[in-house]
Amino acid sequence: MSGLLKALNRKGFVEHVDHLICLGDIIDRGSESIQLIQYLLDINADFLLGNHEHLMLESIISQDETAMRLWTANGGAWHHDVDKTKLKSVCNHLLNSSLSLLLEYRGKKIGLSHTIPPSWNWSSSPENSEGTVESLLWSRELFKSQKQSSNIGINFSIHGHNSTQMPIWIGNTYHIDTNYYGRPTVVNLSNLIDEKENSKV
Repeated sequence: MSGLLKALNRKGFVEHVDHLICLGDIIDRGSESIQLIQYLLDINADFLLGNHEHLMLESIISQDETAMRLWTANGGAWHHDVDKTKLKSVCNHLLNSSLSLLLEYRGKKIGLSHTIPPSWNWSSSPENSEGTVESLLWSRELFKSQKQSSNIGINFSIHGHNSTQMPIWIGNTYHIDTNYYGRPTVVNLSNLIDEKENSKV
């Protein structure tokens, strides 16, 4: 949690004035998952689901034993030390979270999701929910191949999920999950739009 607070301070983030949108995987990064979620709720942040939240919901709400083993082995063991009522309350909050968000800001359409496949249309999701979950919570194909086929309906999109030492562009997708390498990245959308427009000059 301290890493996020430091990253917000570096960007000059002002609680209840600026608006924070998290791109998923806000849990399982240490023992303070519950405190972090509570902080985000306190400042009215939006948080999109990541694959770790998906595993948590499958484990706690659906009581899927396979998901529970996978989750516990990949950072979710902290839940053993949390009151079950509190854990279920957090899950209920997460159930109201979205897989993706489409913003219109400063004349730009910006897509936000935990991850994204090589080809995506923000105006039309796959017909089956499993396809959407796989595409927006689990896919690593675009990042691994460094090749984008299409990203339709937006000017650009921003994602986490795939660890990178520095934020990078792949086509018109921006990948910012630097947490594995020491500190989380916080993006100021106004600054990013300015940088993107200046790079065209």
